[in-house]
Amino acid sequence: MADCRLAVDAGECDNLIDPYLDKLYSGEWEKERLMEEVYFHNVKSLLAGFEQGYGKKFFSPEWTMEDNNLLSRVQNNIFAFSGAKCFAELEELRDAVYENGRLASPGDFRRKARQINARYNLNYLDAERQQVIAAGTQGSRWIDFEETKDTHPYLEYVTARDEHVREEHRNLDGLIYSIDDPFWDRYYPPNGWRCRCTVRKCTEREYAHKTGNYESRAKTPMPSSEDAQRMGGKVVAKPFRHNVGKSRIIFEDGHPYFKANDDARALQLSAVKNYGMKPVKEIYGHPKKLSGYKQEICTEDDYREYWRILESHYGKEGEGFTLVDRKNNISARFDSDLKEKLFKRGRFDYFDEAIDVFNAPDEVWATQQTSSTFDNELYNVYLKYYKDTPIVLLVSMDGRVDSFYKWEKNINDFEKFRVGLLKQKR
Repeated sequence: MADCRLAVDAGECDNLIDPYLDKLYSGEWEKERLMEEVYFHNVKSLLAGFEQGYGKKFFSPEWTMEDNNLLSRVQNNIFAFSGAKCFAELEELRDAVYENGRLASPGDFRRKARQINARYNLNYLDAERQQVIAAGTQGSRWIDFEETKDTHPYLEYVTARDEHVREEHRNLDGLIYSIDDPFWDRYYPPNGWRCRCTVRKCTEREYAHKTGNYESRAKTPMPSSEDAQRMGGKVVAKPFRHNVGKSRIIFEDGHPYFKANDDARALQLSAVKNYGMKPVKEIYGHPKKLSGYKQEICTEDDYREYWRILESHYGKEGEGFTLVDRKNNISARFDSDLKEKLFKRGRFDYFDEAIDVFNAPDEVWATQQTSSTFDNELYNVYLKYYKDTPIVLLVSMDGRVDSFYKWEKNINDFEKFRVGLLKQKR
């Protein structure tokens, strides 16, 4: 495995927390507000780890829809986990203001706060990053296993097979079951912090050969799937009992961090309360600072010609086009159904803003809509504030642009789009 240590030292770690210490000590820092620099530091470190482990360059020519689905959902899990972790750290930092029931001195608080921060953002983050790297590797491999199961229908559990392997995982070494066996739903690696276990795919012939080797070595028949699952339940802790390739998450909401804040666990962090951002009403108190329109599309012919130009640059004529936001690792597919929907609904005359909304948004969120239209799925929401009203570009977790429109309701009601997981702000 490539070097997966954190590229941050103790001094840089102190710089993350120092701007917040005075307000934490005085009690001015709002209880529900997370520490933005700490939050994005964790997000950046963990997402880089996932890409490092994935083994395939994001959005490369061999990138598939299944790759995109896995990345989209894992990313949201990492954002949610980072937010919850930030709140867990905040709880400890607030407790450090007092020692034995008495107010600590500013110097003692600062010293203790830096120690807490180093534990969260050096020690813990190093282990979490390694977990994410391993999950990236195994998630990518699961996609390959699914694609090749007609020729390689079995999987073998394989440890690192050296003196460092923990005894509990050694008991799983050599187990072989069908790729569709429920064993892999709960005991697919990684199965613990710093777990180095992996899985190999096998043909029918390899399955017979390896099963024979296992039974000869263990002097016992290959355990049934039910027995293997009982064995796994004894050696793998509950937070690790899932298959990242199928669940598309790395950190389950049962992780202790998520107990620190209900909004983080529910993926419902809000712009104003939790991220300390300006309310939309205040943003529109200074309209001269907001974006203006190009106004290059006036007729249906202009619209269809503009769409054709985008297809020629970013796709294929008549088949739509795809834009990639490499900063946020989001792919957005603009298909012909969207083209016709925007025309029929009278939203075509400002479609020349779509590129700017996607490439230079004011905010990017993952939000969960509860209407029947959105079926409770998380969507990546791109927001850009124009002089008259915001424009919204909605991208599904499958990478399809579901909608593009101006906000036409009361501007105060727009805050509902600013609840979820903040991915980028201007």
